Amino acid sequence: MFLTTMTEELSHLLESALSDLRERSEGEAVFLCDRGGNIIVQSTNNLYAHEENMAALAAGSFFATRELAKLLGEPEFHCVFHQGEINSVYMQSTGTDMLLLVIFGNESNPGLVRLYATESCKSLDTIVIEAEKKTAAQKGLGSTSFEIDDTKQPFSRASGLNS
Repeated sequence: MFLTTMTEELSHLLESALSDLRERSEGEAVFLCDRGGNIIVQSTNNLYAHEENMAALAAGSFFATRELAKLLGEPEFHCVFHQGEINSVYMQSTGTDMLLLVIFGNESNPGLVRLYATESCKSLDTIVIEAEKKTAAQKGLGSTSFEIDDTKQPFSRASGLNS
């Protein structure tokens, strides 16, 4: 499942969850991104000149590690940590196929960042799932299932026509 509809209410809930994580982890910035590294919501203490580039590169780095995990016989890596001399980056996937990105300095404890990020991912997933259910109910979609008839032929060109 992934986020399909962003409402003002959902945006506020996600921003609140990210602000809480940033404060608890003593982070500089927290971003919630899609698989392509597009920032969905963020909470920052500092303005970064290249936030979009940072998020896109972090997403690329994170999702590249999934291939590394497969080569090592793991289904996937759920988190990635890059430690620098001044700033560090912690990335974790959510159950709703988004990426949580926490940027923090040396004054933060990496173990606590991971603990709080894991808690936040669960909270973010709950928020997104409930919002998707609410949106589906408002649109009258409910649950939809599809059946595939394997005996039918897929779309094909009509015979005898030149194209």
